[in-house]
Amino acid sequence: MTRSVLAAVLLSAVLTGCSSDSGSNGVPAPRGIDRNPLLTQVTSCSQLETAIEDALVLEMKSSLEQLRRYDYYIGDWGIPVGAGAPGGPMAGPSGGGGPTSVSSTNTQVAGVNEADFVQNDGTRIAVLAGGKLHLLSSWPPEAMAETASLTIDGWPRDMFLVDDQVVVFSNVYIPRKIEGDHPICAPGGGIAADAYCGYWASDVTQITTVDVSDLSQPKITAEILLPGSYLSARRIDQRVRVVMSDTLPFPDGIRYWPDLPPGATPEQRNKAFDELEAANEALIRSRSLDDWLRKGEVRIPGGPTTSISYSCSEFSLSSAPTRPGLLTVATVDLTDDSLKSRTSVLAEPGTVYASKDTLYVATSHWWWWPELGQSDATYVHGFDLRDPDRAPYIGSGTVDGTVRDQYSMDESAGALRVATHLTTRVADGTPWGTLKGANRISVLTPAGGSLQLTGKTADYGADEQTFGTRFVGPRGFVITARQIDPLFTFDLSDPAHPTKVGELEMPGFIGYLHPIDDTHLLGIGREPGTSGMMQLKVALLDVTDLADPKLQAVQLVGQGWSYSDALWDPKAFTWLPAQKMLAIPFADYGSQDFVSDLRLFQVDPAAGTIQAKGSLSMADVYQTWSGQGWSYSWSPWIRRGILADSADGQFVYAISDAGVRSAKVASLPAWLQTVKFPPLVYP
Repeated sequence: MTRSVLAAVLLSAVLTGCSSDSGSNGVPAPRGIDRNPLLTQVTSCSQLETAIEDALVLEMKSSLEQLRRYDYYIGDWGIPVGAGAPGGPMAGPSGGGGPTSVSSTNTQVAGVNEADFVQNDGTRIAVLAGGKLHLLSSWPPEAMAETASLTIDGWPRDMFLVDDQVVVFSNVYIPRKIEGDHPICAPGGGIAADAYCGYWASDVTQITTVDVSDLSQPKITAEILLPGSYLSARRIDQRVRVVMSDTLPFPDGIRYWPDLPPGATPEQRNKAFDELEAANEALIRSRSLDDWLRKGEVRIPGGPTTSISYSCSEFSLSSAPTRPGLLTVATVDLTDDSLKSRTSVLAEPGTVYASKDTLYVATSHWWWWPELGQSDATYVHGFDLRDPDRAPYIGSGTVDGTVRDQYSMDESAGALRVATHLTTRVADGTPWGTLKGANRISVLTPAGGSLQLTGKTADYGADEQTFGTRFVGPRGFVITARQIDPLFTFDLSDPAHPTKVGELEMPGFIGYLHPIDDTHLLGIGREPGTSGMMQLKVALLDVTDLADPKLQAVQLVGQGWSYSDALWDPKAFTWLPAQKMLAIPFADYGSQDFVSDLRLFQVDPAAGTIQAKGSLSMADVYQTWSGQGWSYSWSPWIRRGILADSADGQFVYAISDAGVRSAKVASLPAWLQTVKFPPLVYP
């Protein structure tokens, strides 16, 4: 019996029967952690359709069974029955040419470029804001000016600036085909649609390629539309790997609570649940594969529009219990704006990490409902990037715990190191218990078509959360935090025996660690200040001796509610080695006036010092646009910085969704030039 057939048999048994560890009401128990996960390529469209419907039936039944299982307890714990269980500008120099050095988008791995909403190459800056691509001539900084803007469909998220080409990734709202009595909003499951479908519409990822050889006249050369929401993109040379997530919406008519008469008996209650599950399952299985999967398009301005059909052989099934969804890795060739291939997995996507050779996606184990004794686990799927036109599957592995972000994973010498936060559900007097935690580093190596668990550290940081993680060659550094902020150091030179070496306790927490040389890390986090308020902090750490890491310097920033995008987004952390200069966006509500500026720091690892070098404010721009269409997707406070060095001095650019401002570092807080973008206006 093949692995895929065996998995299907086991799934069927779980859905229809009662296992030995079922609850007292005959509720089938959630599947345990798969220690040998595997992706199996789909061999027929009927197999794919059945797998999709099996997964959605399981999700539906798990939701209803939680209500059936816990409804008796919910009222006792203060939750309504039927609600469900908790599961002044200045003159500047007139230099030409370009800077001698300039900061670029902060990336995790050398040679693996990461998309962001700001890109620059020293003389040009591209910004996505207010639904437009803004193009600026940025050198010399006192002559900075917007040369053109271009409207991009949907919600533009990220982009690459590559030579004379910009590649934009946006989520666009596309109604999808639905069945039954509802209108067919997308005939044949394609992209074009004339009707509004409300809830049933889904995001589509649009990849827009733009020719910027003439910065004043950008031209769209192609639009590639692919089903699924944009998650992340990586560029290696002239190939872009785009990771997307798609949903599988339930048919109209699915219900999550049966019709029960007042004072229903247990027998009547169970019968009503059984009948509702059967009716819901019939609705799910009545759909066709074309109802579940959508097609894509390639649009060439002034040319043809080509439909992109799905191929069932592009899909793989996971043996591991993960929530339903579709993970897709698409390969795009920038030399001819073409889609080379797609690889899709029937599983909920998660965290994405990529080295030059391999792309990894980590997704969490799915416990259908909470029970005592459960522990979290993460399934890691590897895809080979050495083939420029495809991303073939390498293998999968399992690590205990959950992954915080992409910096929790790192590949070195063929081994993948994964830092996770461990949780176990223990008794606390409630039916679902409480979570107890710790942390661990595990090492996976490819062998025999899978990712084998080669080694793991002893658990560390009991009941603390993993915050900042960084791997540097054979060394690892992890920040955990609760009341204090320990830095743990690790020797990872032997994949089979990763070892914790040292520990340093600090107040507050550090959310991001950045290696600035072989023996020093720079971190950004928060720490209680003298007023008791949490202030932003920049910390310099000496890790020359792994057994004895040292905190060399700390700069606390702000007076009250201080904040920086760099706390959660490493791309907001700008480091220029040539200047030994750090720039971070900063916001503070501590004073009467709102503060929105870019803070600069000179860092000297040899002397062990951090020195404030001034700030570039855009509070006036913030106040001009604040409240005009401000939303999660458009904010007038500073979000990014660019540093540049030249014979005329050091320069800085502050960037928000409302504009870009340039300045000479030695003349701060005076600025050179400001370009303002119009605010986002909702229809």
